[in-house]
Amino acid sequence: MGKIFWLVNYYAMPPEHESRLRAIKFAQYLNDAGYETKIISSSFLHNKNINLLTPELKFKEVSYGNLDFIHINSKSYSSNSFYRFWSLLIFHLKLHFYSRNFDKPDYILHTCAPPFGFITVFTAFKLKAKYFTEVLDLWPESFLAFDLVSKNNPILKLSYFIEKWMYIKANKIIFSMEGGIEYLKQKRWLTSQGGKIDDNKIHYINNGVDIKDFDYNKINYKLNDMDLQNDDFFKVVYIGSVRLANNIIKLIEAASLIKSSAHIKILIYGDGEEREKLISYCKKKNISNVIFKEKWVNPKYVPYILSKSNLNILNYSPNYIWNYGGSQSKLFQYLASGKPILSNLKMGYCLITKFNLGIAKEFNSAKDYANSIVKIANLDKKEYDDMCLNSRSTALNFDYIKLTNDFISLIK
Repeated sequence: MGKIFWLVNYYAMPPEHESRLRAIKFAQYLNDAGYETKIISSSFLHNKNINLLTPELKFKEVSYGNLDFIHINSKSYSSNSFYRFWSLLIFHLKLHFYSRNFDKPDYILHTCAPPFGFITVFTAFKLKAKYFTEVLDLWPESFLAFDLVSKNNPILKLSYFIEKWMYIKANKIIFSMEGGIEYLKQKRWLTSQGGKIDDNKIHYINNGVDIKDFDYNKINYKLNDMDLQNDDFFKVVYIGSVRLANNIIKLIEAASLIKSSAHIKILIYGDGEEREKLISYCKKKNISNVIFKEKWVNPKYVPYILSKSNLNILNYSPNYIWNYGGSQSKLFQYLASGKPILSNLKMGYCLITKFNLGIAKEFNSAKDYANSIVKIANLDKKEYDDMCLNSRSTALNFDYIKLTNDFISLIK
């Protein structure tokens, strides 16, 4: 029997619901490499209001094809309520106490979740497993960056203490954003600065895309959508959450300035608390070139949607947190589609700029944003095709087969 791996990720979902593919793709390719992998996740599916377990069940082991999950019964919640944090705490506590019911792991890869994730460090100690932490979001730093808490908040200070302690205890620290080590340097936590976190155990493995699956789904799972199939206009596609942090109003304001250009339309796929308000805004302002599409798209249809796009959009609120780089799952699907990308931010370690994939900048105005959309729409064929080729070739560097092999090389 191969080594046993636990991928502990509160937010991981069964494949039919999952759009953030990292956990299930790591599990798939770790299995292919001879490891026995279990994804341990919450029974409650974040942002979907679905709980997979009834209250009387403590946990459930279930297989989805060749993927083995352990769902820990977790409390349902709505939005960022107190119950979300309570659910996170109880999940990690339950995993610790139920852990001896499951096959003992040799390795635990834990998607870091301060302040409660420290409990899984003790779980690894108890089971004598090597503990790797992966950092997909800079919590708790993002709470401060987005003005959700004061820098003097005692809970924030406690969270920083726990975050640092988790990094000290981890055998490896894996950041999905390239500037993770710069974040630690600014905190002065590294041994090279007199701190306690060993520089040599810090690594970078970004999110990615499964090229083989992407290409298969693009051909075999198509939507009957007249807008997507209409090649008479230039299709600008946004896929993702429609929340305050995504700042979609800026994209819509830009669209309002190019509505006279009948050949450009913006298609928005996604849901969130801002969606209905933005639909009303478009109706009130008579912005007819913005079309709100499905609230949720089964991930297998995303490759087809992107293959019919002419330009893909990354859109966020500006914030210093982006200086450390980005690791948005949809970015890598955008790359695989082989289409240019326009971002309203130039993040640190920006792939768009580095590989000439489109335009990435913080726009000074809606007019500036609109002009950038029109600029790409009006590129000559060779320049446009070069961007498309650059996107697709860049995606090959982030194929999940390669990323999983990179991870395996670290643990060996």
